[in-house]
Amino acid sequence: MKRLLACTAFAVSLMVGGAHAATLRFAGPVSPLTFDPHGTNDFTTTALFRQVYDSLVALTPDMKPVPGLAISWTKKDDLTWTFKLREGVKFHDGSTMTADDVVFSIMRAKGSSYYSAYFGQIDKAVAVDGSTVEVSSKQPDPILPEKMVRMFIMSKPWSLANGLEAIPSLGAAGSEAYSLRHENGTGPMKLRQHDPNVKTVFEKFDGYWGGGKGNVTEATYVPITSAPTRISALLSGEVDLVSDVPYQDIERIEATPNLQVRKSPQLLWMQFEMDGSRDVALDTWDKQGNPLKTNPFKDVRVRQAIAQAIDADTIAKRILRGNARVVGIPSIPGFGGYQEDLDKRWPTDVAKAKALLAEAGYPDGFTTQLNCPSERYANSEDICKAAVSMLARIGIDVKLKMYVWPEFAKMLVNGPNTSFHLIGVASSWDVQDAFISLMMTRDTKAGQGSFNWALWHNGEIDKIGQEIRVTFDPAKRQELYRKGIQIAKDQVYAVFLYQPFLVWSAKKNIDGTLRSDSTLLLQDLKLN
Repeated sequence: MKRLLACTAFAVSLMVGGAHAATLRFAGPVSPLTFDPHGTNDFTTTALFRQVYDSLVALTPDMKPVPGLAISWTKKDDLTWTFKLREGVKFHDGSTMTADDVVFSIMRAKGSSYYSAYFGQIDKAVAVDGSTVEVSSKQPDPILPEKMVRMFIMSKPWSLANGLEAIPSLGAAGSEAYSLRHENGTGPMKLRQHDPNVKTVFEKFDGYWGGGKGNVTEATYVPITSAPTRISALLSGEVDLVSDVPYQDIERIEATPNLQVRKSPQLLWMQFEMDGSRDVALDTWDKQGNPLKTNPFKDVRVRQAIAQAIDADTIAKRILRGNARVVGIPSIPGFGGYQEDLDKRWPTDVAKAKALLAEAGYPDGFTTQLNCPSERYANSEDICKAAVSMLARIGIDVKLKMYVWPEFAKMLVNGPNTSFHLIGVASSWDVQDAFISLMMTRDTKAGQGSFNWALWHNGEIDKIGQEIRVTFDPAKRQELYRKGIQIAKDQVYAVFLYQPFLVWSAKKNIDGTLRSDSTLLLQDLKLN
């Protein structure tokens, strides 16, 4: 299938010095949570530490896996892959990358709760020689090389010298982890300064193995939570480029002579997740204000009622102004295993939703709390407010609680301490990700359910996920994908909403590429 996850290209010119050295100022809605490359899977944080850390397998601007720090890989047997490493690669401290660094990084990352879905099944990594690493899995893994786009390589000596053998927990009590503000990667940029929630400054790494077409020698990222303030900074010239442009501001920016706007389908979809495990839901009450002694979300009829009460078409057309594609399954076009004919939402039907609630034992509805991140996703507060109104029509009264992104992330990671929330799902290029990390029963030690914040459990999905993990035959994988996606849809694993467009704006003198995973390729960026 033709990939729809295209990159966004900025173009053309305004004379600022040709190909001479240039400084870029760019802004986004949130601050990176850490610069530990295995310490989080947050979309924005990952996009920023990709500037300083390289992965074994790289991604092209249109999101295709290509050689990175590994120049080739071969399947030795069903349990073992051999990676041949690029020689002469330098870390930012001047040391040379070796197979020992790669082995250290693999074994470190596989212990991360954020990466267990990708690497939890790895048994061991062994340095065959200075430029060859063998990776053995506990089970066959047909897409292990593709997963290696998330395998960021750290210097083993530097990590051990700075107390980073283990991965520090986000927000953990005690002294600050060294990797919050420091790095030693092999990427095109070095981290000069990181002041959380204030600014992050990068500078060009002259020893970068990969070269680059750009002229940016310094780049400063500024987190500006308020969208109006972020756009004002662009319009005033305070910054050169901004991400997450509010859809209502697109026309105004396009009418500004020295600015450009680019958009493309983003590498994520939005969904409301509901508690599928607890016997008693959190923050849920009857209409008299008494805490419920049940969990209505465990009943598929309640989940379906919510799905049929929330009108995603209206959200996409009116609130997002057409800058989104409505989704009906846990996958998006361009992913391996995507099933186009199944990608249809439950039809909006208020009468049917009310009837389903009554069948489930809630004829008068109930009251619950909806937890939403305030600035991480475009128009997220408006989306959640719309859902509150839509659910009120079927008797579900919703108390809306908005969180800044770091607090929202901690609520998920430290619990998850939520029974109903909005989340963006940034999966990879294969539906296997959705099964293993999102829908399989949460068991991080087994490398599954790492991002199953809904605590959803379905034995058939677990069985299918385990089979997909070890199946190499493409036709059989497609059959399993289709079966699993249908179950997720029928059982309303989540209320699937939409795939948003990635919208960035920049001065017209900027020429470069912004990938659909929100990564700005600084090494190829030109200020003309």
